[in-house]
Amino acid sequence: MHPSIEKAKEQGRHLLEPEALGLLQDHGIAVPRHAVVRAENEVLEAADGFGWPVVMKIVSPDILHKTESGGVILNIQNEKQAIDAFSRLTSLRSGGARVEGCIIYPYQSHDLEFSVGMLRDPQFGPVITFGLGGVWIEVFRDITYGIAPLSHEEADDMLQSVRAHSILEGMRGRAPADRQALCDLLVRLSRMAMNETAIQEIDLNPIFQLEQGYFIADARVIL
Repeated sequence: MHPSIEKAKEQGRHLLEPEALGLLQDHGIAVPRHAVVRAENEVLEAADGFGWPVVMKIVSPDILHKTESGGVILNIQNEKQAIDAFSRLTSLRSGGARVEGCIIYPYQSHDLEFSVGMLRDPQFGPVITFGLGGVWIEVFRDITYGIAPLSHEEADDMLQSVRAHSILEGMRGRAPADRQALCDLLVRLSRMAMNETAIQEIDLNPIFQLEQGYFIADARVIL
């Protein structure tokens, strides 16, 4: 059992986002540069290191859906905005939430978002999902499923099975997605789900497609 999962189980909670990213990374999945900050000077040091703009999110065991709780601030452009964002996020503790700091990333924006996840089915075991992400996952429900463990061929079939698969290949001047990297993500996630049996659900959404690789903009792991 991964140490972060063991710690979370002992404390009766789900994984915090920094723990989820560490878990993914330890299983060979590429995650974006990030830092956990607990003071204003740490915020500025991290942001200067990443380069502006940045995104900042609350880290709290009591806030699972960060966007709905006002726990995410995007496109932070300078030091003043960063300090204001840090103050706003950490003030959420006044509502009774435990706040362990904030996580800060380089800011990425993309008009096309994908989602990758895992649901542990009582009959089939870990089921891997792939589809459109962000708000589009609610609108179109364009999702395909595969039973873990996945081969690279099965992962590629999943990419091909979504109705929006032509977008992955590039169209109207859009660069094609890195299909090999996305297949590798699905395969590695499926192996992780097989090994880490305490995980009930994984939600990586949104994921931005890049010409080389991908960018996981949010990671949620439910035990």
